[in-house]
Amino acid sequence: MESYEIVYDRAIYDIEENIKKELIELPEEKKINLNEIQTVESNLDAWDYCFALAIGLAGVAITSSKMFSQYLNDIHKAASGQKGDFSFFQEFLGDILKHKGDFIDKADKTFKNRFGKNAYGLFHRLLWGHDILALGKDNPFALMIKQKGWFGIIQAFRHLLADTMSKQGLPAPGSSFLDYIFTDETGKAYESNYLIKIAQNLSNEAFENKANAQEVYAHLATIRFQDITGGVVVRVLSEAYTRARKIEDKLRCVEFRFIAYAVSFFGEAVVGMIRQKGIPYINIPVATVMTKDFIQFCVIDSIETRKLYNTTDKIIKTDNEIIGKYEELSRMVPKHTSTEDFFESLNQTESKIDDLISFLGEYE
Repeated sequence: MESYEIVYDRAIYDIEENIKKELIELPEEKKINLNEIQTVESNLDAWDYCFALAIGLAGVAITSSKMFSQYLNDIHKAASGQKGDFSFFQEFLGDILKHKGDFIDKADKTFKNRFGKNAYGLFHRLLWGHDILALGKDNPFALMIKQKGWFGIIQAFRHLLADTMSKQGLPAPGSSFLDYIFTDETGKAYESNYLIKIAQNLSNEAFENKANAQEVYAHLATIRFQDITGGVVVRVLSEAYTRARKIEDKLRCVEFRFIAYAVSFFGEAVVGMIRQKGIPYINIPVATVMTKDFIQFCVIDSIETRKLYNTTDKIIKTDNEIIGKYEELSRMVPKHTSTEDFFESLNQTESKIDDLISFLGEYE
């Protein structure tokens, strides 16, 4: 049978070898790559910003083009039954959108306002028959059903679509709720709409007369096919870009579209301020989709952030459990920071065991 000294020496040797092996094979400290964090899929890169800017400017070019505006206005003229030097395509669309003689335009064969008085001709759409949200007798669908039966619903859509192609455009839904009555110096009552008053005041401030009130109103509170077209182009080009680059992250796609729409909206506003001496063009269709995308971006970002918080909380909880177990283990195991400390501890243990063996040997 081997003596205690031999068994002990062998055990000490094995322990020393294991310690050396463990110290050599310690894993390298993990390092955090900040570049990987900054290039997550949801983040826009330089190409995204460049193309979002370019697509937005393309929308500005379309919505502010005077040539395109005139082309669309000729389609409206053809649809209204007017004569002119129209192209084949303009005449074709004019026949499809024909609306001459519709009750939407005139009451009792003359331009009237919602109070039955003679309407301000330049703003006859605002004052009668073109507000799809109107609750009175001049609701466009009610008027066309009265004139042409249930087929009048289709005719109302055709008429309103054609009017978006005119230079003035179609009154924004809900415009009829801004009607008001005012009296002049003689006490005579008149009916009008606050949008007319706003447009006239802006025209007076910018041009020192009311002559430009109609143009100001056209780019202030109407739905224009030209503006819709610009928004559609921005959307189509944005979708084409994200598909070409195979971008599937929803947050990144929405953020890209929002930037493109914002460039288009504010770019058109700047063009208006240049042309109208400080009065911006307001693109209602683009403003609507831009707001929708901004809300969608906030919702998706909030969901992703909540998921990140939940994951972070789980990681912190797991870390705390690991730290607790480590601290518990640390209290049980001597703390050594180097090989020399380990060997010193072993030597002390060896000395104590020798003392114990000597002590026990005295009683053999």
